[in-house]
Amino acid sequence: MSSKTLQASKVYRDLLKSVNKHIGKEGYKKHFGDYITQEFRKNCNVLDQSSVQQKLKLARDYTLLLNSVQHHKELLFLSQYCCG
Repeated sequence: MSSKTLQASKVYRDLLKSVNKHIGKEGYKKHFGDYITQEFRKNCNVLDQSSVQQKLKLARDYTLLLNSVQHHKELLFLSQYCCG
């Protein structure tokens, strides 16, 4: 595997982990993971490197967003629990 393939695999794996952890993987939420899988498979043969890098950045940013929102919710819960 090339380093670019490994990089894309890591981004894909991290995004799916984040979706499963913060959104859930119950049957009625399965379409989130299915969409991500579908998008990565659809774009696996794209040759334009700038497009590939842009899509990987979008996936990384979305992973960061999911993790940050969850962390923020935990902080809000803790502040209400401790101070409220």
